[in-house]
Amino acid sequence: MNKTTQSATALITAISLVLVLVIFAGWLYYTQKTKQTKTKSGLTVNLKDDSSYPKIEKYQVPVLMYHYIRDASGEDALGKSLSVTPQSFEQQMRWLKDNDFVTISVSDLADIERVQLSKVNGDGYRPVVITFDDGYDDAYNAAFPVLKKFGFTGTFFIISGDIGMPGYLNQDQINALRKAGNEIGSHTVTHPNLTNLSSSNVTEELVNSKDDTRVFCYPSGVYNDRVKDLVKDAGYVAAVTTKSGIATENTKLFDIPRVRIKNVSIEDFAKGIEDALESK
Repeated sequence: MNKTTQSATALITAISLVLVLVIFAGWLYYTQKTKQTKTKSGLTVNLKDDSSYPKIEKYQVPVLMYHYIRDASGEDALGKSLSVTPQSFEQQMRWLKDNDFVTISVSDLADIERVQLSKVNGDGYRPVVITFDDGYDDAYNAAFPVLKKFGFTGTFFIISGDIGMPGYLNQDQINALRKAGNEIGSHTVTHPNLTNLSSSNVTEELVNSKDDTRVFCYPSGVYNDRVKDLVKDAGYVAAVTTKSGIATENTKLFDIPRVRIKNVSIEDFAKGIEDALESK
């Protein structure tokens, strides 16, 4: 091999090494950018969009239950019990963010592969589901901006017969919630006691309110085995109740318990979440 050939070979080798280093550095940068970053004030949470996480086998997921996000100081006892002020709601979401919770949807609990649960767990975070019953317009006007602020999403159970009525979400608002990554669920057409209806009438409530939703919320938390079977037959993959508790790997998908949230101090809110988790 003459000197010219040797020089050319050395040059090619050097260029190849530089290219390898550049590619490796780019790969490192990409993986760091796609990792979820824990921040106390960040507005978004980035989860790696791949299947490299080992499938989680055991988990605990608080499914939080909200109704109104409003000031209910002038309401009766029932109205007050169903209401959380916008200020308290923001404090509660901030506490979840500061304590490393990441939101998933109700349908994620029904995912056999547990993709989102595995991602959240794999990055050292804690999963939580935030649900809103009935489809009140303050879910859009008061809750939605706060969810966006902290990079959260929720599952909104809509009474389809009330869409566009005074005090309720309209279709444009529902579409905007869905477009932003929130899950829309069914809460029937008229919010009846399903156990008092014939099977055909229950099915009518379930089918006519379903649209493209996959998850269901029993009106007033009232149901029985017949209703549960009809919910399954209507094509839903999961249903939430008003029973108190934490969702785990052993939770039956059509009997998902929730944690009822009230307008309490942030200390009591935190204690309620942690106590519910420790009880499992």
